[in-house]
Amino acid sequence: MSDQLRALAGSSLFPTDGELRIAGLDAPVTIRRDAWGVPTIEAASLEDLWFANGVVVAGERLFQLDLTLRAATGRLAEVFGERSFDDDRFARTIGLARAGAMHARHDWTDADHAMHGRFRAGVRAWIEAASAAPIEYTLLDLAPEIPDDPAPFAAAFALLAWSLSNNWESEVLRAELDRRLGADTTERLLPVSPAAHGQGSNDWAVAGSRTASGAPLLANDPHLLVSQPGVWLELNLRAPGYEARGVALPFTPGIILGATPHHAWGATNVSGDVQDLYEERLDVGGTAALHGDAWEPLAVHQEAIVVRGEPAPRVVEVRESRHGPILTHGVAGLLHTRYRELDAAYALRWTGHDATLRPSLVLEVARATDLASFRQAVLQVVCPGQNFVYADVEGTIGYQATGRHPIRAGGDGTRPVPGWTDEHEWTGWIPPEALPAETDPARGFAATANNDVQPAGYPYLLSKDFHRPDRVRRIEELLAAREDHDVASMQRIQADTISLAARTLMPLLLARTPRGEPARDEALDALAAWDGDLRASSSEAAVLGAWSAAIARRLLAARLGEELFAAYAERRETFHGDVLPALLRDANDAVSGDDLAAGLDEAIAEAAGRTWGELHELRLEHPLAAIPGLDALFTAGAVPFGGDEQTVAQGGFDGLEGYRPAVIPSWRVVWDLGDLERSVSVVPSGVAGNPASPHWNDQVDLYASGRAKPCGFETEAVATLTIVPAQPVR
Repeated sequence: MSDQLRALAGSSLFPTDGELRIAGLDAPVTIRRDAWGVPTIEAASLEDLWFANGVVVAGERLFQLDLTLRAATGRLAEVFGERSFDDDRFARTIGLARAGAMHARHDWTDADHAMHGRFRAGVRAWIEAASAAPIEYTLLDLAPEIPDDPAPFAAAFALLAWSLSNNWESEVLRAELDRRLGADTTERLLPVSPAAHGQGSNDWAVAGSRTASGAPLLANDPHLLVSQPGVWLELNLRAPGYEARGVALPFTPGIILGATPHHAWGATNVSGDVQDLYEERLDVGGTAALHGDAWEPLAVHQEAIVVRGEPAPRVVEVRESRHGPILTHGVAGLLHTRYRELDAAYALRWTGHDATLRPSLVLEVARATDLASFRQAVLQVVCPGQNFVYADVEGTIGYQATGRHPIRAGGDGTRPVPGWTDEHEWTGWIPPEALPAETDPARGFAATANNDVQPAGYPYLLSKDFHRPDRVRRIEELLAAREDHDVASMQRIQADTISLAARTLMPLLLARTPRGEPARDEALDALAAWDGDLRASSSEAAVLGAWSAAIARRLLAARLGEELFAAYAERRETFHGDVLPALLRDANDAVSGDDLAAGLDEAIAEAAGRTWGELHELRLEHPLAAIPGLDALFTAGAVPFGGDEQTVAQGGFDGLEGYRPAVIPSWRVVWDLGDLERSVSVVPSGVAGNPASPHWNDQVDLYASGRAKPCGFETEAVATLTIVPAQPVR
């Protein structure tokens, strides 16, 4: 059966050599593939480049593009039925599609529309030219549905921004913990910075004063949710006026993160607080919200959600106050989202409702001639705000925080605030020129890892909820340790699984845990001698991971209840790195020795002699792998994986779903500005989105072992396809 399915999938493979005739081009376009299937697309004009970019995306990732647009516009239930209704309802409630329509209409420039229009035309051209649709459409009895309207694509930008904006979840959780346990306990369980959660990233630029070649190096590994195919499509794009290599998103043309022959750039999430919840006082009918002395009518959106197999759409009513949409559900979970009903009327104010990213920004970033012009380009990023690092062939390195960050009349954004007064309104934005930045720092490097980037005495508030500083401290420690860095040393840093949090936590646990039982004593002796490395082969790391989870369950599950504990358990970074050490240092014995001993006994039994990589297995699964009988075809890899959310080599997991990695480096790259042909990169699986392609999972072993492949601008071509203009059939 698997062979038959693979043969069926093969019928829709995108060609890699020969000649392809497609209507819509002005001149021939050449697509050369290297040994890893990475396309170099070379066109005679930018218009044809964007068109060919769309053709390649459709040829490699059509189903992924389709699902992304559906997720952004709340239309997944049309494909997957009831199982996706809650996701659609949430997307419709927060208004990603409404925001996207507004952004495309008001924020996109003529250049954005022209560029993206050519990309969409290329996508549709391949759909019309293809001999067969990807296998997913056959298995699901669907046809590709890619609109010409730019609004759903703008909504996909909003979905990206939403996935990297998560402070509202912390606000809801704090409010719920306040009501359940009291504000004092909440402050202990969910302290402000560092206490964030979710998706992060690492990036750093190293000056020539610290490299063997005397030229800068730049490294980046954006951390995103596990997906198959991966989030990024690696490309090399060339046309008069534009040349860039790096990674692209499947819903927009151009290189988002990468390099030109002149400079390289990387990004991490600022983790700025760009979301606030306003608790609204509603009238008896729930049709108006109080503001001052007046009742303001709520805007109402009737959202019709089509659920596959049902005769009529389900209509969801979304209400909106002056602050934004009123949320009905909170969320928890990384691999699988869980929803819980909220017991208050919270309206969401979010920067992403105003603007996100524009397609043509990739042109301005690539055309920068120096750090100043690069800054001018990236400071146009509104949401999600990013920490950009930069390095160029002249030897300059730099850092720039970006994004639109609110100034509040009052409050710090850590909890929901009254919506019926003006005391917490947004009064403006942090000026772009006041956002944190550095040029050629004296220490010889600039590094970020979603940590607090606000300098001492900073007059504004970016956030109170940054990620813990462990990753950036470890990166800085390794960068400062030598002055002869090269590509290989950068790769070793990216693969580092030393946990500073574990090194802090272990002595505290060892000092407080009673001995006297042979298996427990043996485990304690092993942990006492352990170096805190969460490498995949470590059995000590497995015991500690299970022990921390067991302690959290014993201390909090009964007190919080199932739904609230589910929301809290995904904050493992907070509990493991901040809360548990503080409890263990508490002179009042906040954690009893009996709890620690019982938790360790549970952990020993759960680990059962296995390594961390065996517990913490990375599975690269397509959405259809969940369908019985399709898992073999649609699973790209299953490999032991090291690290956790606080190691440089990211391996964050959902605390309620075992230890399976949920957030990982979605791409690792090291750019060598002394010779860009020495640069290397790797993605978790491969370039292709078709399971019949040899490039569906040909990078899995490289990725899992911390290695990479060449990614210079002149990698050797092993196949060449020429796309030539064809007259449309009349």
